[in-house]
Amino acid sequence: MTQTELDAFLGTHPEVLWAEDEDSFYFHHEHFDKPEEKTRVMKTALLNISAAQLEKILIGGRNVEHITRVTGYFSRVSGWNKGKRGELMDRQRVLVNG
Repeated sequence: MTQTELDAFLGTHPEVLWAEDEDSFYFHHEHFDKPEEKTRVMKTALLNISAAQLEKILIGGRNVEHITRVTGYFSRVSGWNKGKRGELMDRQRVLVNG
């Protein structure tokens, strides 16, 4: 993947935040990753993968529309503000055996 291809990929995925140092890129998916989670890709490895492969690494099938039911109505999580999405990430899921 060239720098131009990486720029195009990042331009079509604004939810993917990134940073770089001398030898690596660090990616963070704003909707799926916890704040401390980052995916490190060495710059030498990035040269040998395609945009589709990078998308698979970063999104991995998680890029689905998330709908939730709150107080009797359904809403798309993608329309929520950052604070409300943070509350969703903090929710604890439990299984209740009957």
